[in-house]
Amino acid sequence: MLIYMYLVFLISMMMNTRRLFLLITAAAISGLVVAASTSTNLANSNSYYYATAQSSSQNQTGQNIAGKRLIVDLTGQGIPGPVKSQTDASGKAVFTLGGDGNTMSYVINASNLNDTKNILLSTSTGGRVRDLVQIYSATAQGPLQSTNGTLALQGNFTSANFIDYLQGKQMSDLLKMILDGNAYVKVTSSAYPLGQIGGKITPTLQ
Repeated sequence: MLIYMYLVFLISMMMNTRRLFLLITAAAISGLVVAASTSTNLANSNSYYYATAQSSSQNQTGQNIAGKRLIVDLTGQGIPGPVKSQTDASGKAVFTLGGDGNTMSYVINASNLNDTKNILLSTSTGGRVRDLVQIYSATAQGPLQSTNGTLALQGNFTSANFIDYLQGKQMSDLLKMILDGNAYVKVTSSAYPLGQIGGKITPTLQ
C-alpha cells in the first residue's frame, strides 16, 4: 500500500513538473515575441523619423530660397578650377527658385563675348571641375545669337536636366551646393574652351 501511494506521489510530481516546464517555456516564447515586435516597431519608428526629418530639412532649404534671387558676377577670374582667363568679357547671372522647389529660372547677360560654346553650372573639387547643369550647348542648340558681343539668355531647368556630378539627384542637392559655396557658372567660347568668364553662386540672397 505504501509503495502504491509512493508511486502515485512520484507520478503526480512528474506531471506537475512537466506542467511547470510547459508554462515557463510558453512564457519565455511569449516574451521573445513581444520583444521582437517592440524592436521592429522602434526600428520602423526611427526610420520614419529620419526620413521625415531629412525631408523636412530639404523642404526648409527650398522654402528659404524660393522666390529670392541668387546673383552671380561673371568675370575671367571667376572661372571654377585653377585656370583663369584674361578677358574683357564680363556679365551677370540671376537665378530664382520657383515655388514648386524643383524649377530654377535664370537670366544671363554678358558683354564682349563672342562665339559662345557652352554655359554650365559646375563645381570644383580637388582641382577637378565637374559639370552640374548644361544651360546652353552650341552643339545641341546651335549658335547663340549675340549683338556686338552682347549676350542675353533666359530660361529654366529642373532636376531632370542634371548631368555628370548631379545626375539622378534632387534640386535640394544643388541648393546645398549653392549654400555651401560649391556651385559656379561657367561660360566657354571657341577662344576659351576651358572657360572665358564665370563666377561662384554665392549664398547671399536678394
